[in-house]
Amino acid sequence: MSVDTSRARLDADLLINGVWVEGKAGHLDNVDPGTGQQIGHVSLATGDQVNEAITAAESAFASWSTLLPTRRGDILKRAADLLAERAEEAVATILLETGKTEADARGEIGRSVDTLRWNGEQAGRIQATTYPGIAAGSRRQSRPTPLGPVAVVTAWNFPAVLATRKLGAALAAGCTVVFKASEFAPATARLIVELLLEAGLPAGVVNLIFGDPAAVSAQLTASPAIKALSFTGSTAVGKALAAQAAPQLIRTVLELGGHAPVIVMDDADVDHVIATTAGAKFGSAGQSCVAPSRYFVHETLYAQFVEKLTAKARSYVLGHGIQDGVTLGAVAHQGRVDALLQLVQDAQDHGATITTGGQQEPRDGFYFQPTIVAGLPLTSHAAILSEEPFGPIATVSSFTTPAEAVEAANAAPYSFAAYVFTDSLQTRDELVAGLNASNIGINQLAPSLPDVPLGGLGNSGYGYEGGTEGILAFCQLRLVSESAGRP
Repeated sequence: MSVDTSRARLDADLLINGVWVEGKAGHLDNVDPGTGQQIGHVSLATGDQVNEAITAAESAFASWSTLLPTRRGDILKRAADLLAERAEEAVATILLETGKTEADARGEIGRSVDTLRWNGEQAGRIQATTYPGIAAGSRRQSRPTPLGPVAVVTAWNFPAVLATRKLGAALAAGCTVVFKASEFAPATARLIVELLLEAGLPAGVVNLIFGDPAAVSAQLTASPAIKALSFTGSTAVGKALAAQAAPQLIRTVLELGGHAPVIVMDDADVDHVIATTAGAKFGSAGQSCVAPSRYFVHETLYAQFVEKLTAKARSYVLGHGIQDGVTLGAVAHQGRVDALLQLVQDAQDHGATITTGGQQEPRDGFYFQPTIVAGLPLTSHAAILSEEPFGPIATVSSFTTPAEAVEAANAAPYSFAAYVFTDSLQTRDELVAGLNASNIGINQLAPSLPDVPLGGLGNSGYGYEGGTEGILAFCQLRLVSESAGRP
């Protein structure tokens, strides 16, 4: 297949109260990471325009929250259909402004369609639960009630999935939204919101803004109108937002950083491990919080594993997503490349061997070679063992006992995804019990799908996205106790 890039519209303005308006705080270039060239622009909101977006969401809340849940769901399902119909436009848009390969772009749009549809179907199923009362003729109900206007802040690495996951859940719950999307992927966010409007979303229910991230976030969390905040991004920013939200007691759902370990026991099939995890490691150029990034391999398989993972990394073809045969795209911007170079140099300073890659690819755009870092001891203080690389880099270290592997896996300050490969049920259970992770794959990956809740742990965040729990994150469970009245 090939991508028709002429379908993409790569400018993005603000949507406030159902009207597309130009931001009054200037513009930023929308840059194609695959070429380093400007492909569009994103306009930035002033403080007054952010306030207008908050006011619009607040004004629209009464009517949206009282709309029949099945009607809200119909709008989400219609938006899913529209996204599927305009998949080629969406694929072209996300490919050009994120540097993804065609396969990665198509996969993300497919997941986004599923996410909107699932939340649409679930909207009418979020109902009160009835419990027996404590006296004759009485009953109690736990009634999910939408919280109010919410702020949604998303990252650039999966702009369509993050938008549909957060907007889908909030809208299904009956909340209105001020959506602060990433300036690194603005046109994808604009397209998702545009399709929601086309599907029948009333004015003011979703308001899309761009702007200085720190200033806009501070303004949103300072507003008494905002009742919840959902954020995906770095741990450092997530902690800052949680602190800002605390004075207003704004409920927060935070999906933050990860540095996923892969424990490969001595009875594992090396070829299976690499075939299973490589796509997640190098997909989207490794810019995923659940990407496998630290392989801990039993010493009896270590040499074989390094050789085969190195060969797999070398097999990737770097290039722009519009080119045939490309299997690894660009990272988001030069800042990511610089950070990856620093991690590689620091690893070498700590005695690591770079078996392949380790350099910026000498071409236009922001490309980093798929890189394998081998030989770091489990106790090494190399930064790459504790800092999330967020790029196409994997480390491989050897261990002797399962306890050593678990200790090394838990040493990084993140607790999101982890992966275990073993044929032993006993070993599997021991490792799962010991791992400090909230999303664990055993002999497979651990995908984040719309029908099951997934949340961070520790420095990887808190709260849940996906499943019924993801919708209930935007609700207050009101307890109503009642009896028949006058005896």
